[in-house]
Amino acid sequence: MTISAKLKRLAGDTAVKAIYGKGISALVIKVASAGTSYLMLVAFANLLSPEDYGYFGYILNLSILLSALFGLGLPTAIMRFWPTHMERAEPALARGAVKVSLLALAAATALLTLLGVLLSLMGIMSAELGFAGAWIATALLAATFAFGDYLSGALRAQGNTIWALAPRDIFWRVAAPLLAISVLYTTGISDARTAILSCLAVMVIVCVAQIYKHIQLTRMLAGKGTTQVDWKAWTKPLLPLWWSGVLYALIQQFDVIVVGTLLGPAEAGAYFAAQKTASLLGLVMIAGGMVAAPMMAASFHAGRMAELQRLCRLLAIAIAVSTLAGLVLMAVLGNLLLTIFDPTYVSAYGVLMVLSFGFAVDAMAGPSAYLMQMTKLEWTYLRIMAVVYGLVLALQVTFVPRYGILAAAAASAFGVVIWNVLAIHLLRKEIGIDPSILSALWPPKSLPQDNAS
Repeated sequence: MTISAKLKRLAGDTAVKAIYGKGISALVIKVASAGTSYLMLVAFANLLSPEDYGYFGYILNLSILLSALFGLGLPTAIMRFWPTHMERAEPALARGAVKVSLLALAAATALLTLLGVLLSLMGIMSAELGFAGAWIATALLAATFAFGDYLSGALRAQGNTIWALAPRDIFWRVAAPLLAISVLYTTGISDARTAILSCLAVMVIVCVAQIYKHIQLTRMLAGKGTTQVDWKAWTKPLLPLWWSGVLYALIQQFDVIVVGTLLGPAEAGAYFAAQKTASLLGLVMIAGGMVAAPMMAASFHAGRMAELQRLCRLLAIAIAVSTLAGLVLMAVLGNLLLTIFDPTYVSAYGVLMVLSFGFAVDAMAGPSAYLMQMTKLEWTYLRIMAVVYGLVLALQVTFVPRYGILAAAAASAFGVVIWNVLAIHLLRKEIGIDPSILSALWPPKSLPQDNAS
């Protein structure tokens, strides 16, 4: 086949159209969100003292962790259930999945809020959180994050990338620091409490708007009839999806909590800045996964395995090339980016590069985490996550008190490498699909074919 013919074939490929169509929209929003994320974090870093910024990072990461715990795995589950039921022409079950998810989230976040009130009254960890009533603010912020995560996944599954990403990734990150700045100018108050409450107030607005859009799209795409439930099909994968989400949040957020607990808020602030800067390298992975996850579920459950491998290969190439280019830029501009937060944070450059290496390895591995959760390997995914993160946490608790924040970063990057090696091996073995860049160079021995079913 000539190069011209290959290009024409690619141009007509549905996987290519999806990745470089919706994927471009997601990537544009994610790139914009990189700027708004930096704007938000830098604004708060300059509004707050180093100690208050440490408290802010501690509470923000704790809220994200709690949102995963009380989110019940629904952000990932809806990305699997909605496209599967719609692919099978089961709109009543699709509507039922939405209804059950929203009711379950409402109950879980109500319980979370009650827990926050009780912990505040008991005064538990009040010193680590920095201000009275911090647990209530943490719980409420976590509740909005739980709804926000679900709504992002649901709106992605329903094909509306802009509504899934823009309200939180752009509007929230711009409006929250602006609200905190307005409070500073009107009251003269600028502390961790004000920063967290500003984030909470804007997230409430985001959630209300996204819920309205989600319900509107549900009625438009699946109709307004009665709902049906399939408890067996829904509950079987839900537990591993839930705990996998919690473990993923631990891996992404708990580093700051470990550092803050063992070394104090100032060190937590420096690590938080390095972590958030390194996470910029994950933007392409997130954007691609957001678009591809529902497509993976639909292709796998319809038996279109060759299509699934092609989708993963295209995604892996795009992610790897973009992220490796970003790694080079991070090495050159890392000190400058850290200085924007605070001049003293330049000492965390080594931490930044170690964490960036972990993100680069993750990019080379492709959308392995998404693929395992969309293809009935959720229990395998959970087991790998549990073992690897248990090792990471043990390493951090052992070495952080002696070697500082660099030890936390090294343990985290080591865990990323181990996780991806195991995930790629098991995906090739169990379903014959390789989501990594290796699939372009070293395809699975027996390339899967599309089933007729």
